[in-house]
Amino acid sequence: MKRFTLFLICMGFLASIVALASLASAECSSCMKEGDWTQSVNNFIEGKPTSDVPVEFGPKAVRKTVSQFDKTDAASTESPSQTAELILKSINATPALAHSSGMVKITAAFTLNGSAEEQNQAEMQLTATASIKDSTGKEVEKLNLIKASGNEYSKDWNVNVPPGIYSVDIAASSLEGTGNFVNALQIEVVDAGNATEAAPVA
Repeated sequence: MKRFTLFLICMGFLASIVALASLASAECSSCMKEGDWTQSVNNFIEGKPTSDVPVEFGPKAVRKTVSQFDKTDAASTESPSQTAELILKSINATPALAHSSGMVKITAAFTLNGSAEEQNQAEMQLTATASIKDSTGKEVEKLNLIKASGNEYSKDWNVNVPPGIYSVDIAASSLEGTGNFVNALQIEVVDAGNATEAAPVA
């Protein structure tokens, strides 16, 4: 009986050793996922250099490439000089005191501030308009100013409005810059008889 019990213990011990040995010789499941090394071996045989840095692909690599191109394009399209500012140099009405059936000549002169070509400002081409408004802010006339000389633009206004104070807004634009000048000039319109009496002596 004792021998049989001893025999069973020995068999159990041997079985345990066999089980441990089989587990130790089992294949590593994670090692099987390392992939195919054929490409690396071929590169090594052919003398092609390999890099330890993994090659990026997918959306991340696309974003990096696009951002670099965008920065290059933006840098190449930026202008080295700043945009010039269009300035209303002067504006006047002749005569300064108008009558309701007369004519007033509005003249405006423009210049560029911050332009790198100030010597060529006399040749500047622009579009200018004069908007004439009454005391309530309603537009009563809009004139397209015509180039007279240099950077002066003018247009005659046929006054056909009731007596009162009228304001002039100027809007101008060119390839070099733009400008809007609100209430740049005020013109007083009176009756024909009052305009004659108030006219200054030459």
